[in-house]
Amino acid sequence: MAIFDAVGYEGFSDGIVNLTVPDTFRETWLNSHYGDLLRRAFGEVLGPEFKDYRIRLLAPSNPVPEMKFTPRVARVMPPVKKNVVAPKRKKLSLYANYTFETFVEGECNSTALRACETVVETPGDMGMNPLLVYGASGLGKTHLLQAIAAKLQATRPGIKIVYRAAYDFLRDSVAMAEASYAGKRALYQELKEKFKENYADCDVLLVDDIQLLEKGVKCQEKLAMLIKILRSQGKQVVLSCDRHPSAFKKLQDGESPARDAKIPQLSANLLSHLENCVAVGLTEPDLNTRMGLIREKSKNIPFNSDDREEICRFLSIPPRANVRLIEGTLNWLRAMHTMNGVELSLSCIKQLLVSPKNDGAVLTLKNISETVAASFKVDTVVLSSRRQDKGASLPRKIAMFLCRELTTESLQEVGKAFNRDYATVIAAIQSLVALMGKDESVARRVQDIRYMLET
Repeated sequence: MAIFDAVGYEGFSDGIVNLTVPDTFRETWLNSHYGDLLRRAFGEVLGPEFKDYRIRLLAPSNPVPEMKFTPRVARVMPPVKKNVVAPKRKKLSLYANYTFETFVEGECNSTALRACETVVETPGDMGMNPLLVYGASGLGKTHLLQAIAAKLQATRPGIKIVYRAAYDFLRDSVAMAEASYAGKRALYQELKEKFKENYADCDVLLVDDIQLLEKGVKCQEKLAMLIKILRSQGKQVVLSCDRHPSAFKKLQDGESPARDAKIPQLSANLLSHLENCVAVGLTEPDLNTRMGLIREKSKNIPFNSDDREEICRFLSIPPRANVRLIEGTLNWLRAMHTMNGVELSLSCIKQLLVSPKNDGAVLTLKNISETVAASFKVDTVVLSSRRQDKGASLPRKIAMFLCRELTTESLQEVGKAFNRDYATVIAAIQSLVALMGKDESVARRVQDIRYMLET
């Protein structure tokens, strides 16, 4: 598949290179396989002004929906009565699968999920307004914001919801400023009214990736004013960002952002809102969350039915920084099956996903010992020490077992690596085999470490 043939270029603005792709497959593929390469290439060509790239899906862009809203006295928006017929309107342009039902919950994101569900239950409640969802790229911020919009759209058809990426907000603000600067009064008034209609007159405003507004101080001021106005009217604001507010430097009134600043900067007015909001974070998915994500996102991939659960386990073992990397791996496997007819059994997937660092390499006693020690969070020297407590003996037995299973080294050589004789190695392996037969959790852990070594 010629991935780059379908990639479009929309220009360079405020440090952001704007690209387009026709579908989510190419978006995920570019981010997971070529993200670092693209950043290096753009950095070399554009110099220090380059900050990052952004990908936009090519799809018909629907205007912000017109949703009639019944005025209220209370700050918290009441539910629409069942006998009220909502006005016909165009739906928000959202990803169909970005809902609360498809969001995989884990320790890394449960707090953020609960906060977003609370916003849906009582939009405008001052206790959750504004709400900021923060975390690195690919952890699910956009999914949660769009899930809020989708749920509100389904359960409260009488309110006006606006969902915007920060880039879209920036574009709308800049267009208005350019018209004013050029003296085009009629165009400026038209854009000003449209901006008010699209943003200030909404009941729920969701703005995604506000860190992209970093260089646009005037745009930040507009957003800060919007937040103030909407909150004063009891209307809900939800924002997302790639970091906690404390990670930004505060720009004082009239101060311009430095081009080469190492610490990202935001205006004092906008940052004051962020510092006083409810901020909930998303972190790197843990093993159980990765497992759940892979189960959910691989439902339509024809894994061998007998191997499916073990395949999901195998794919979940390597730590991956975000959901997009997991999606990229699954898209790769789907493509291999579709284009080359590859059977997606556990053994074939292992061959397809061999890490470049292990490709053709032979496992050694040293790297097996290091992997086992890291899994148990102990120093490697513990495995060859004279300690006999469980914190040392179990990982030592597992390391000896895997050294014997995955290498051709003799019992004597394995014993030397752990300062033991060969008879002790035999006894340790026999003891572990017996333990694995009685304790499924130990057997599972040994298999997981094996998978880690195989990838």
